[in-house]
Amino acid sequence: MTELHDLTALELAAAYAHGDTSPTEVVEHLLTRIGDGDRVGAFTTVSADRARAAAAEAERVLRSTDRAGLPRLFGVPTAVKDLEATAGVRTTLGSALFRDWIPEHDDEIVDVMADAGLISLGKTTVPEFGAACYTEPEVSAPTRSPFDLSRSAAGSSGGAAAAVGALLVPIAQGSDTAGSIRSPASACGVVGLKPSRGLVTAGPAGNDGMGLSVRGPIARTVRDTAAFLDALTGRTGAGTVHPPRCDSYERACDAPVPRLRIALAQGSVSGGPVDPEVAAAAELTARTLAGLGHDVSARDQAPDPELTEAFQMMFTALVGSRTMALDASSLRPIVRHLRSRSQEFTSGELAASIGTVQARARAWALAHADADVVITPTVTNPPTLIGQLRDDADPAAELAAMTAFTGNTVLANATGFPAISLPLGWSSQGLPLGVSLTADWGREDLLLGVSASLEEALPWAHRYGEHGVA
Repeated sequence: MTELHDLTALELAAAYAHGDTSPTEVVEHLLTRIGDGDRVGAFTTVSADRARAAAAEAERVLRSTDRAGLPRLFGVPTAVKDLEATAGVRTTLGSALFRDWIPEHDDEIVDVMADAGLISLGKTTVPEFGAACYTEPEVSAPTRSPFDLSRSAAGSSGGAAAAVGALLVPIAQGSDTAGSIRSPASACGVVGLKPSRGLVTAGPAGNDGMGLSVRGPIARTVRDTAAFLDALTGRTGAGTVHPPRCDSYERACDAPVPRLRIALAQGSVSGGPVDPEVAAAAELTARTLAGLGHDVSARDQAPDPELTEAFQMMFTALVGSRTMALDASSLRPIVRHLRSRSQEFTSGELAASIGTVQARARAWALAHADADVVITPTVTNPPTLIGQLRDDADPAAELAAMTAFTGNTVLANATGFPAISLPLGWSSQGLPLGVSLTADWGREDLLLGVSASLEEALPWAHRYGEHGVA
């Protein structure tokens, strides 16, 4: 029997149109589901009263307005990552220092989601300032993979991916600076898209200043991902350099996919060894695409210590800039370590690292210019155990372990290219293994079309009924 929480975002939109259910019924059902036990630690703050009020208003509008004039996902529940300021709703940034912060204004992405008629049920859990690829903050419980509660949901959009994978919301907003959408998507068995640089507006004050970070969608299906991307690209930021927008990313999922040149690039730019089952998932994806008529070639993804070290310096500087005015003694050890490191290098060294990342990103793009889509493992290992990557006693060792785990995710942040993680592999223990597809800047349409064909060939929807928190 299909329950309301089993429905995708697009299925909910269709159910509203047919009068089969309503936003108030759906929101109440999901709030009850969250309240009965958020076993994955997806939410730091649940904004139940606001969600109920928004649902009641959405229902009033649906009853009094021609559905054709409303946004595609009007009235569909979602959640906002706890790094985004939300007016009147607690925003902790994953930090004990902001445990009780209630902003007075919304960040741009929150306004964009409201314009799309989406209803937020609350704030999803993040590591402190998003500075880890696991989600174990001091302000809430650790975030876990819905497929094995002993395993981490990764980070930093761990709460968002866990909320979607545990069927607490059909879609959730994430953000990605070094793989923070795609790593959690891999760990939680969902779809995570890091859009092209500039495609989703960050508003006048939302950019990181280095071009690494971007907001993006997390969902259980490729079409939900595409429909959510349509919603997120409904507003253009002033002065933002952005790629050409597709008329409808959702329709791109159904457009004929031409015969493509596909490159399977096994290995890790970070130098971390790739687990054999993770590598096998990428190989299965390549074979499947070959079977669908595409031209597939294999090559190695060689380690690139220059890129890795320079990117790490840029990331360190970002964390340092966000925490410089805060009480260091109250920060998590890894954040304190990054802040301290950021004070050790000069502005000239930072500028040099930015130049190195740009040069190495260009070199990678040229090396793969003969391919329309590049396949890599999303991360180098299956979901790690809770606490496995965290090392409070030796944060330098923790940083090295996180760098090895994230593997290739930094490439899309460095190049600005779109990359999507799909749950196309499953370990012998039933753990999700994400496979990443990367396309050229602005080619989300191509990426989503290929992803939709893979979802049909290697379906994963039935997996959500198999895990312990479904």
